[in-house]
Amino acid sequence: MKAGKPKTYHITRTMLTAMSELYAYIFCMLVSRALVGMPIFGGALFMCARVGLAFIAAFAGQTAAYLPPRAKPWRRVLLAVLLLLDVCVLVLFPIRLDSGMMWILFSVVLLMLLRDAMSGRLMRVSVSGGMEEKRFVLLLTGLQLLPLGAIMLILLYNLPGETAWFILGGYVLCNAMTLYTQLKERDGMGPVEEEADPDRVQAMQETLRKAHAYTAYETLSAFILIAVEMTLVVLYSFLAISTEQVLTYMVLAALVMIAVRELAEALLRRREKRGRRADPTNMLLVGLFLWLYGLMLFNRMLRSMPLQIVNVYICLGLCTAGATLCVTCLTQMEKTMAAVARFAAGGAAPFYRQMRSASLELSTLLGQMMALVALTILCFVAGKDLPRDVMEIADSFQPVMVVPAILTVLGALLSVLRFPLSSRYMEKLSRFLHLKDAGGDNPALEKQLEAVVVQRHRQPFATRAVMALLRPFYRHELKGVENIVLDDDNPIVFLCNHGEFYGPLVCMLYIPVPIRPWTISEITMDKDEVAAYVHRYTISRQKWLPEFLKWPIARLIGPVSVWAMNQLESIPVFRNKPRELMTTFRRSVEAMQAGDNLLIFPENPNAVAPEHGYERAGVGELFSGFAMLAPIYYNKTGKRCRFLPMFAHKGLRTLSFGHFVEYDPDNQPGEERDRIVREVTEQMQALSDREEALYRQRHARAGRDVEM
Repeated sequence: MKAGKPKTYHITRTMLTAMSELYAYIFCMLVSRALVGMPIFGGALFMCARVGLAFIAAFAGQTAAYLPPRAKPWRRVLLAVLLLLDVCVLVLFPIRLDSGMMWILFSVVLLMLLRDAMSGRLMRVSVSGGMEEKRFVLLLTGLQLLPLGAIMLILLYNLPGETAWFILGGYVLCNAMTLYTQLKERDGMGPVEEEADPDRVQAMQETLRKAHAYTAYETLSAFILIAVEMTLVVLYSFLAISTEQVLTYMVLAALVMIAVRELAEALLRRREKRGRRADPTNMLLVGLFLWLYGLMLFNRMLRSMPLQIVNVYICLGLCTAGATLCVTCLTQMEKTMAAVARFAAGGAAPFYRQMRSASLELSTLLGQMMALVALTILCFVAGKDLPRDVMEIADSFQPVMVVPAILTVLGALLSVLRFPLSSRYMEKLSRFLHLKDAGGDNPALEKQLEAVVVQRHRQPFATRAVMALLRPFYRHELKGVENIVLDDDNPIVFLCNHGEFYGPLVCMLYIPVPIRPWTISEITMDKDEVAAYVHRYTISRQKWLPEFLKWPIARLIGPVSVWAMNQLESIPVFRNKPRELMTTFRRSVEAMQAGDNLLIFPENPNAVAPEHGYERAGVGELFSGFAMLAPIYYNKTGKRCRFLPMFAHKGLRTLSFGHFVEYDPDNQPGEERDRIVREVTEQMQALSDREEALYRQRHARAGRDVEM
């Protein structure tokens, strides 16, 4: 920016903005119902103006310069559709132009739009001037009170006193929600220090389009913003024409929205205070399921008239809670997307904030236009004389009108499942950018982030769901958790007994830090190899299984195991292939350089006999090969590998952690390998003996209690 040129400011549109603007839409329907007896007409007028302003915001001024190239050719098409919808709304309502009430309604709609315009202007001024929050609140409240006088005169002069004061209560609620929203999104504003350069903007857009994480998030945010518009406009339109308690519903929705947002933000902050980065995608899935269930319940309610007031409250609460939860999570994810842009650009990401703002403006326009289409269809079906009886409403407000909202929420749900960044990778991305800013480098971490941020990658939602379902059935007590001392620069190598399926299952469920397991190649890469291995070492030993079922079960486990190992990002161990085994160590060192903790099960299943299998209790003989990781890691990084022995006791349902066994590079390689194996074995055996003694004591005590 040239010296002396004033900074310009923009507002990064959030989905909370769209939800707060909904209350102005409801207020216009309240006024329309009181003045002309047709609530949909007032809502349709407000939506026409709102969509027009959204079109101007998206395709006019500086915002248009940051739109994706593929969006610009649709400008004329969207404008034609907008004009057609405006004409349809006015034509479908055969109201005389000389009707005084119609012009009064027009004036109220204009006053609401003026209120929003003044509030937006004040937001820009407050940021550019560094205005204190208290002063901003006072000025915003004053600006919102200015239209109040005019609206109060209009309503008190043209409506009975009780009705007028009732509607004014709705206006006060609109102002309160606008104030709450704008206080929340002041942090989303910032200076635009350089004017749009078409070539640089296009280059930045092409760079970001190559990052799969960015495009996946753009699709997700667009779906949710469109779904917010579709859901809440259609839902409140139904309430406005079917009940006399619209203001009560407004209050309920406002309370739900504030409570859910504050609770979600508190939960995210609480997790971060514990030193663990919050994962908004899990909470986002919860919100989408609540939202989808609310819409399906609403659709079902329309099919089973008469209207039940309890069902209305439930639908409204579920949809509002789900939408607010999604909005809150996406606000949190916006911070990560700025980091994604920096990573994809290889440094600074010019015009990122402006491009995100333009993208959200376009999504808002599409959502509002789809909502206006739904209103136009409703107006066409209902006509001038909107029904008053609930059964007649069922004929005009068909359940099929909820289907587009359901489809957009389903689209958002599928988009979340395709979003690649978990909290683990969000934390890694932040750590890598801090390292780059400090002048450092980590090629292994950069390579790993390239595979997740730029290339196509999916989070292991399925395995998370399976683990969540299994935990209640495998409740375990963790002992010695205080011995787990994390260090991002030097991860931990956990060592645990196998116990057939038991050890790996319990470790993946209950180790309280992210881990990547070592898994033998026979259960990782080929489904036929998996079937043979599982049958040999596990299934064939199950005496309770009929022989004719053992091979079919092993074959079913094959593809599931390959899929699960990929989900868990396991590192294959080529046990009897020396050349390929070096690949295991290379991948392990790269994973540790990238900050990943490892999980190894070093027991030898063939220590007693070729077909013996893993020990079902206690600790079997350990392979010494795992200790080779330490010198390789030290030679590559100069860091001392930390091994942490563990023991999983099936009878007591406990998972016990020992103390670190640290690699000493000053010892002779062979002696150091033997020392590590010996100390690990001793600790695992000591943990096993302690738990086994406690297990026998409990059984002896239980036996005495039975005899007594």
